[in-house]
Amino acid sequence: MHANDALDAANVEPHSVSMRRPLVAFGLCLLILLHTAPVAVQGGAEPGDPMRIVVLVDNSQIPMVDPLPFIRRGLKEFLNALPPNHELMLVTTGAQMNIRVEPTRDYLTVMESALSIQVMRNSGNALISSVEEVYARYLRGVERRFPVLVIVATDGRDMSPRVATNQGANALLRQLTDSGVRVNAVMLSPSAYTAEVGSLVAAFTLEMTKRTGGAFEPASAVTAPAKLKTLAGRIAQQYKELSPDKLPTAEFRK
Repeated sequence: MHANDALDAANVEPHSVSMRRPLVAFGLCLLILLHTAPVAVQGGAEPGDPMRIVVLVDNSQIPMVDPLPFIRRGLKEFLNALPPNHELMLVTTGAQMNIRVEPTRDYLTVMESALSIQVMRNSGNALISSVEEVYARYLRGVERRFPVLVIVATDGRDMSPRVATNQGANALLRQLTDSGVRVNAVMLSPSAYTAEVGSLVAAFTLEMTKRTGGAFEPASAVTAPAKLKTLAGRIAQQYKELSPDKLPTAEFRK
């Protein structure tokens, strides 16, 4: 598809009957011009510099089997499988963005916080506004780091406080791509389908991974731990592409 063509939902076969609801049409109307510009590298990052990996976890209440026990187990698998000496940050997106752990090299602190995440009752997933704020505050101007977003979310509606618009969503996607942020995701749904079309959360997340060259792992709740472990391996491979011959040290550049 040409970069100036709109995403044509009519040419994409839906994956389930539930996707035909009006919400789906809204989500697809929001998305988005396909973009194929090459991924840039954040200013100042050199081989041997660490990644700054911001993990966004959806802890909103959803009308299915509570996935959080599986997500917590998966985050433990993910952190254990990541290569050492990178910089981590943990954020939840239920109801609104909540920074649980600021950027740190202390994997244990991140794991302890991840294992204590609780569901936000009567809330939705504020994914788009959380990505927007994390990017603006922690990734846009970061130096000497390779910026990475990890999205762990359940297919469903986006309930960001500010209503996203076509222009705003496209602007955020362009900013992520142009500044070299790599977006990776595990997307949970009852059927673990590959979300070519679906809710706004799934469609926007898939588009982020496509534009930035990241990995997208569809999952059910019970497969989330294995998928998160797999994602950690794919992120390790992404780092090897950025830094083929050097690994970050315990005392990396500030």
